[in-house]
Amino acid sequence: MLIKRFSHGRKVVWALSCFVILCNSISFGQNKFTFSAFKNEKNHLRKAKIALELSAEYVRYNIDSLKILAEELKESSNKNAFTRAISCRILGIYEVRKGDFNNGVVLLKAAKNYSLSKQDLELLTSDMNELGNAYFLKGDFKTAEFYYKTSLDIGEDSPNETDAFLALVNLARIHILQKKYSEAKQELEKYIFLATKNEKWEAVANAYAVFADLALEQDNYELAKLYCEKSLFASNKTKKSYFYLNALTNKALVYFLSNEKKQALELFKKILRARKTENISHKIFEAYFNLAGYFADSDKNLAEKYSDSSLQLAKKKGLLGLELEAIEFKIEELKLLEFTDEKAKLELKIRELENNNKKERDKLSGELISGNFIEKKEINNNSLILFAFFSALLFFMVLQIRKKTGK
Repeated sequence: MLIKRFSHGRKVVWALSCFVILCNSISFGQNKFTFSAFKNEKNHLRKAKIALELSAEYVRYNIDSLKILAEELKESSNKNAFTRAISCRILGIYEVRKGDFNNGVVLLKAAKNYSLSKQDLELLTSDMNELGNAYFLKGDFKTAEFYYKTSLDIGEDSPNETDAFLALVNLARIHILQKKYSEAKQELEKYIFLATKNEKWEAVANAYAVFADLALEQDNYELAKLYCEKSLFASNKTKKSYFYLNALTNKALVYFLSNEKKQALELFKKILRARKTENISHKIFEAYFNLAGYFADSDKNLAEKYSDSSLQLAKKKGLLGLELEAIEFKIEELKLLEFTDEKAKLELKIRELENNNKKERDKLSGELISGNFIEKKEINNNSLILFAFFSALLFFMVLQIRKKTGK
């Protein structure tokens, strides 16, 4: 995701993981629908289903088109409850990605309520995952974790087999932030196994990028590089053109970890220009922040400039978690201690947000338990246990690769 700092011998090294993981769909197959087909469809039910398919594509490479889909559906939404729900869902995803969290969450909850009333487990699994994404970006990791776990629990009974692990990589990201490294490792191993089994290479690449985050958090430089290379390899197997920037970030990271700084810097700057064109706030933040980290040891003025840009963007868009990372960077790496009070106030604000959302979490848990959607538990861990042996398998594979490459 963001540049992490760790020691490698006597040398201080900076590295960035590949990208924020906010998977909203794992059905990365070829889309059989076009916007023209959506536009010309007269049947409200079929139109909504086409919009749902298209939105899974647009959310990854054409965010503004989500709004067009939702508004087109809204014109006919008074005739069909399903159409209204899909319109709310698509517009909610759009609003969250653009930074309007309050309105986005209201819309996503409206969609969730429809799925709940119809006992549509497939839609409900995805709705819960999207709500988790919204709270993740807002900085309320406790509520995000709740929604990801709920998505996984409901997904166990969904007719779509990928729903059982849809939110798993997102949950692993939360657990890394919470320093629950063992849980994150187990979740990522299961996710990679199942995504590989289903030949979902974009998902595999995402998971290896998060594995790189985990390795960096544990100061394992060589393993982080290996995971980034595996992420790059998997990303090259996808034919999706919109995955280009993610693959490019993987490549920049490999350059950086290989101490090929000039090539890395060229790519970091290219990524920033592209992210500005893409116009998704948290991705622009990351591009700024990665450059701030790159210059932290070589040019303090440039590091401060890029960190200022990331901090201002996070504040403007209400990205509390990212705002906190930017402030911590200024304090810990740039030694700007005047941000200490600001950090304390922001941490208090995030804790208050998490506490205020506890009633929401408890209320939804009660509804799901009473409706027999989930059992009275946090998450079904049986499937994780069944895949525990893949931990040993993956570790063995890594050792073999390192032996062959001499690393």
